[in-house]
Amino acid sequence: SGICKSKIIHDRIRGVAKAAPLLQCKKRKKRMRVVVVDDEKKMRDEIADYLKTFEKEQKVSVIAQVYESPEDFLEHYQKDADLILLDVEMPGMDGISLARRIRQDDKEVLLMFITNMAQYALHGYEVEAIDYVIKPLGYQEFALKMKKAMRYMGRHEKKQMMLQTTDGIQPVAIEDILYVEVIRHYLQYHTTGQVYEVRGAMKEAEEELERYHFVRCNQSYLVNLAKVACLHGNTVTVGSDQLPISRNKKTAFVDGLTRYIGGMA
Repeated sequence: SGICKSKIIHDRIRGVAKAAPLLQCKKRKKRMRVVVVDDEKKMRDEIADYLKTFEKEQKVSVIAQVYESPEDFLEHYQKDADLILLDVEMPGMDGISLARRIRQDDKEVLLMFITNMAQYALHGYEVEAIDYVIKPLGYQEFALKMKKAMRYMGRHEKKQMMLQTTDGIQPVAIEDILYVEVIRHYLQYHTTGQVYEVRGAMKEAEEELERYHFVRCNQSYLVNLAKVACLHGNTVTVGSDQLPISRNKKTAFVDGLTRYIGGMA
């Protein structure tokens, strides 16, 4: 049996550009825009207090907006949130219906449900909710859920590495890199558009990219876990390419992929 996600189709342009080693990565300051939709004032106030505590503990800027009803949210929401916390049971339009409405216009925003009963969370799969929190809320559990949301946010940030090519500095989006291949003393960065060749060692690339969920499947390939389409036996499909998984790297690679898919990495 294999680990497979939905098929990702990439049009590959096999041009090779000569490049020098990467120079830098651009990173955003940590900021979290959170929207809370809950009809209970006590719950809204409690979550607002928890967010202030989380902001201080994690040294992250949290910008929070609260709405007392789905109708109020739909009328005023500016589609600028990173995370929306939705109470499942509300009069009129419930949280599940509101989540479906949100997904019609926004496929990227993170959704998390607030509920009295865990079985309601099963509806979260259809709207790709990342998790749920059970009432009554405790701060420690809430903080763990928020940390998970931040990890998901990190995946969607637009990060770039700068390559010094013969034509000048070339920005390459990390999310566009499928995998890195080492050939003798050169690294080839296989992206969704083309292949960039730089002189360097795989260890350098691994140290630079591991924070962005790149894991080796063997000595020659460093794989972007976000681009894995399927894992079957000793082969991993990355984009439209099939790469071999070595015996000594398989356990770490499968563990890394499983953690990534589960939102634990």
